[in-house]
Amino acid sequence: MGSYNKSQFRATVINDFSLRREKRQIFETKTQSRTALEIRTLGHPDFEDLEIGERRTAPMVAAFIDLTNFTGRTFWDDQDEVVDLAHAVLSGFIEVVSLFGGHPLGLRGDGLFAGFSPGDPQVAASLALSACAFTLDGIESEVNPWLESRGIARVQARAGLDYGQTTFVRSGSSIRSEINPLGFAANFAAKCEKKANSWEIVSGEGLTKLLPDYPYFIEHKDSPKTYQRNHERKFYKFYDYRWRNTVKHLPSAISQLNGTPASQISIN
Repeated sequence: MGSYNKSQFRATVINDFSLRREKRQIFETKTQSRTALEIRTLGHPDFEDLEIGERRTAPMVAAFIDLTNFTGRTFWDDQDEVVDLAHAVLSGFIEVVSLFGGHPLGLRGDGLFAGFSPGDPQVAASLALSACAFTLDGIESEVNPWLESRGIARVQARAGLDYGQTTFVRSGSSIRSEINPLGFAANFAAKCEKKANSWEIVSGEGLTKLLPDYPYFIEHKDSPKTYQRNHERKFYKFYDYRWRNTVKHLPSAISQLNGTPASQISIN
């Protein structure tokens, strides 16, 4: 995977989509083309051993990558095509997050929730931003032209991120349970993703402070977010990330990473 590039991201998405659209190949695809990503469940390996009700807190970069305006697509388009397309694109998101050393934590309808930890927080922040930029660029410049050539409407994407303490808790019962990451950083990352327009990446103050020398953060026009309780008011800033300025550096970065987890990377 050392030479992975956005053309390979395109191949992941369109090959998955094409195979699923060709009904006669569905059985063959399921039985012969399973990958490690399909076999492993999503989640963070550091928290898989939690018992029911047990919790563990750690700092993490939370990232949400989402397909925008997809609800309208589900209203207008063929259901099978919509599902196949969402599955294909989300598979691409999972692949990219994994290659940038992150952990795909779960799917949220037409989006992916990912975490980058443990390790150096600055490294985790850089990897998370790079993964988001790579996916947006891959969708816009590689996947969409192919969709248009097939007479299929283009897709749009956006992302939101933040950094802070995140508590992983296993909720449910002994029969059925799920590990749920909770905390302000994860919640605000989700809000940043909703604040972003198509082809935008928005970052919370917690992540942005990790990278004070980055020249690509511009305070969002709607920043700061105001929180008020019991006559106390606090402000929390969020920023647009000018990701297009970083795209030229991503191929060499992903080549050097080759899927190395964020925890194994340090700044010398």
